[in-house]
Amino acid sequence: MTIFLIAGGLAVSPYAAAGPAEEGSLTDQEQEQRISELRGMSRAERRAELKSMTPDERRGMWIQLKKEQATNRGTDPKDYSAMTGEPVIAVPSGLTRAIGTIAYDDGLPTVGFGGGSLVGNHFDTHTGIPVLASGTVSTVQAVVVPGAAKTASSAGFVMLGPQTGGGAAFAIVSTFTNVSGVIDTVSFTGLGASYTGSSFFVLFGDFASSYIPVLGTGSALGQGHHGAVGYTGGMGPNITGTFDFGGIYNAIIRATGNVVPVELMAFDVE
Repeated sequence: MTIFLIAGGLAVSPYAAAGPAEEGSLTDQEQEQRISELRGMSRAERRAELKSMTPDERRGMWIQLKKEQATNRGTDPKDYSAMTGEPVIAVPSGLTRAIGTIAYDDGLPTVGFGGGSLVGNHFDTHTGIPVLASGTVSTVQAVVVPGAAKTASSAGFVMLGPQTGGGAAFAIVSTFTNVSGVIDTVSFTGLGASYTGSSFFVLFGDFASSYIPVLGTGSALGQGHHGAVGYTGGMGPNITGTFDFGGIYNAIIRATGNVVPVELMAFDVE
């Protein structure tokens, strides 16, 4: 199951996170109507219709059914089975792992910090659910702009584990990539960077000579602001402490990997 699908790079205009608010997505009322139509179809028709949907659309059907169950206790807990024609054999309680993308950013970018430290996001929740304790990040994407000096065509990030009691966090992986253009989307893939703990940082070098991360005031899906400055104390890439911008910014940085907890349903085979 995928929480966010990424096709190509992050859109640089507009800088909107994938989610219920994006153009073309269905409202709750439209989802409810679509579910009603699916229930009225034959099994073969439902299968064909569901097969034509994207994974996000199918997930939207499931989310809407969960909302109905929350407001109407008389709803059959196997209602999803009635819609799909597939018998449900288990609905595990609790959370399990799924490959997904955590995206806090939403809306047009407004700030390039340019403060000479390390700047990015503290990844500690996904749609209000804590990030899995221990996971692996496979891809990092970010929107960056040239620093004031514009003397280097590169952008680099460092991924760090959770902070210790003293505020330090230690580097897990760090790398650079070439960048071109006034504003650019950079992607780092195949990272396989594992962290241990309930959060991690993705911070970019925020220096005048290189490309620096863009920040905005948006908060995708109401998840709040996670923008963070990491201070190195001259011992980079490890950090000795952080500042969170007062809880008003998110860096336009997304992390994909085995980090997102979701509920899963299991179906048997006809």
